[in-house]
Amino acid sequence: MQQLVRSGVLAAVAVASALALTACGSGKGDEPGKGASAAPSGGASAPAGGHGAGSTLASVEGSWSGMTDGKLVNLTVSASGQAVLITEAHVCQGTAKEAGHVTLALTCKDGSTDRTTGTVESADGKQLVVAWDGGKKDTLAKTSAPMPTDLPSVLPSGMPSIPALPSLPPES
Repeated sequence: MQQLVRSGVLAAVAVASALALTACGSGKGDEPGKGASAAPSGGASAPAGGHGAGSTLASVEGSWSGMTDGKLVNLTVSASGQAVLITEAHVCQGTAKEAGHVTLALTCKDGSTDRTTGTVESADGKQLVVAWDGGKKDTLAKTSAPMPTDLPSVLPSGMPSIPALPSLPPES
């Protein structure tokens, strides 16, 4: 039962991320260069003293999930550099940019600033570590949740339609 609930939660997060990613790209809330700094190139994980040196957009693409301070954190990054973060009651979206390392520049709908500018410290295809300028650090695992382009192929077919709600009698 717990596995079914967990799968349902991951599917819901994937769909929410997909919907949010398809709404991205208007240019609103994008802050190019915010929090970006030069870093030497290197391997897929951060060398000592470096922040995400050598991480690429391809290495962070996909859906990631984990727990930070006992709270669920979900991050989805598309190949085009659109990013969506869902945690606690916050939904944040923006961009992931590659310039020797990957930086995230997000805007949260509720004004939260805990996770608006982040730097990928490491990404090895299984685990992603993001350090946020707000002081938080998330260690996330790759999930099997589908990317937005994969959704039509993974959604079940032949699902029954939702019945219409009966009309209520007018109040007297």
